[in-house]
Amino acid sequence: MDGKTLRLEAPERISMSAPVSVEYSDAMFLGEVIGCQRGSGGVWELNIKVSQILTGLQSLCALRAQLLGENVPASVRGFSPVTGGTIN
Repeated sequence: MDGKTLRLEAPERISMSAPVSVEYSDAMFLGEVIGCQRGSGGVWELNIKVSQILTGLQSLCALRAQLLGENVPASVRGFSPVTGGTIN
């Protein structure tokens, strides 16, 4: 991540201006593709302009399950939301 640009590799080409979401370490990055070029090894190098970052996804899923009366996995119970992190 560099500023508001997320750089990552993908197995296939994604069109410019395509809306995307990327999940990483209990966060979801929402944005659009601003660059896509063929990299080495057959992967595509993407540049994504991030417009919003949502955190605490596991907590939200657990809350949703509780509200809908669904079973909540033990790994999610008592989870504290992530408020920051880095992408390598």
